[in-house]
Amino acid sequence: MAKTALFQSRQSQRVALPVLIFLYLVVQIPAAKALFQHGKGLTTDDAMRLVQVRDLLAGQGWYDLFQHRVLPPDGLSMHWSRYIDAPMAAIMTALQPFVGDDLAARILATVWPLALGILFLLMTAHMTRRLYGGQAALLALVVITGYELLSGAGFRIGATDHHAVQVILMLGLFGSLVLPDRPLARGIIGGLCAALSLAVGLEMILFIGLAGIVLVAAQIRCQSGADVRLLGFSATLAAASPVLMAGQLAPSLWSVPVCDALSPPLLAVTTAAFLCSAVLVLGGRYLHGTAARLALTAATGAAAALVLLPMIQPCLAGPYTAMSPEAQRTLLGRIQEIRPAWFYLTNETGAAIALILPLYVTALATAVYAAANRGKGLVLFSFLAMATVLSFWQFRMLTMGLPVVAIAFGASCAWAINHDKTVVRIGGLVVMIGVLLSKPFGVAYVTATWVGPGPARATTALGDQCNDIDQMSALNAAPAGVIFNPINFGPIILLSSHHSVTSAPYHRSADAFSNGILPFGGDEAALRAAVERTRSDYVLVCDGDTFGPKDSIGTQLSHGGTLPWLTKVPMDGTNLVLLKVTE
Repeated sequence: MAKTALFQSRQSQRVALPVLIFLYLVVQIPAAKALFQHGKGLTTDDAMRLVQVRDLLAGQGWYDLFQHRVLPPDGLSMHWSRYIDAPMAAIMTALQPFVGDDLAARILATVWPLALGILFLLMTAHMTRRLYGGQAALLALVVITGYELLSGAGFRIGATDHHAVQVILMLGLFGSLVLPDRPLARGIIGGLCAALSLAVGLEMILFIGLAGIVLVAAQIRCQSGADVRLLGFSATLAAASPVLMAGQLAPSLWSVPVCDALSPPLLAVTTAAFLCSAVLVLGGRYLHGTAARLALTAATGAAAALVLLPMIQPCLAGPYTAMSPEAQRTLLGRIQEIRPAWFYLTNETGAAIALILPLYVTALATAVYAAANRGKGLVLFSFLAMATVLSFWQFRMLTMGLPVVAIAFGASCAWAINHDKTVVRIGGLVVMIGVLLSKPFGVAYVTATWVGPGPARATTALGDQCNDIDQMSALNAAPAGVIFNPINFGPIILLSSHHSVTSAPYHRSADAFSNGILPFGGDEAALRAAVERTRSDYVLVCDGDTFGPKDSIGTQLSHGGTLPWLTKVPMDGTNLVLLKVTE
């Protein structure tokens, strides 16, 4: 690679880095306008995070992780972390006296993801430059802005959920695995990143597990500093995890096992990981051959698995065990993010081009790079390969590759376009163009093939014309009550109004899930029974929505149908259809 290549020198870095950060911010301007002018752009998780922050500022206890306006009076137990709420609450506290609650929430939903995005850019630039050179760092920064799952999803305007924080923490963990200097310090930093990620949520647990495997593999191969790096990581993870759990969980719950948050089963795993690491490092002092160390690792792992299995077995069934098998079959198939990648590849090709194929292509390019460079990019490829394979189980598993996909893109493409062979250079250019233009290609495909709503689209209640802050704020004109709502409306109603809701898409309550789907897709009797059971004061739908069959009661109500026990409440200037329960 030429030493004069763009972004190779420190001077060119000082020029290119601000320009690319500015480009990242410019790309966000349309979304910022939509948020400030119309309150658009918040997902259900974004809205619920803002609700949780505002409730904390309004006096809800630090350890009280219930949403009391979901299915009142019992409320909905949330598994989200106060460690994300705290810095957001500090920002909102500083803003509220000057701009009020509503505008403070919109500013927070702008400043928070942009700050995280800039931090991600800086970390990616530093790490890629150290590992693969300046040109690779330039390409890595460019792809962050161009790849929809990063700047358009993970680090977009409105992204106040916890996923961006986890991506950053996992980027830090990746650096602790591959940066060659100060192995003990790197291991400690990696352990802290892993523990913080687990305290925030368990979405990246497989990434952390693979990181542990990488560290153990380095120890088996007797790599320099591998012993202290492994011990630093595992000891810090084991020590920090219970401290972080205690910091956000009430003492009365410390002994209660749950499977969706940091709790005793996971603490048992982190403790066992440290003990196993200590055994491997101690045994490594006497076992110097790879085969002998591998045998010790296998025996130690098998013993740990036998001890841990009774504690973690209830969690192996997944987070939806509160639902009956029938409810799981009926409800979970409607959640977009847990559908397999093949669904998008065969039914939503435009989305696949913009969201899925860029990571797959980068994974393939990284495999070629690693093979041609004696495994130099093998750790990068391992994370992308895991994301690729798991995405065919659930689409959301692509997030396992997001922390490192930009680095992998920069490293593989910079190598390819500077290769001696023309065919490799051409291949690198094709990968670069395809990934960087994946979003425009996806939009172009949808535009070229769009023929109007098809059968698949007509069976799902989307509410795209209603689910924004400004329209939901109109609900405040009606006296406060309990709204029987479609599932995706719950968080935005809580954020925008004084009403309570009966449904929100969170797995700890089977009722909160089913209330927002099944009654709307059934007949009048099913809806009436659900409204009475939840003691709802209103029923809410969005004008023109469809729910399941074309003759479902939800579809009828959203297309102007009436029922004798429901009276329409005027919602001028909105697409909302609010019906008051009168009998």
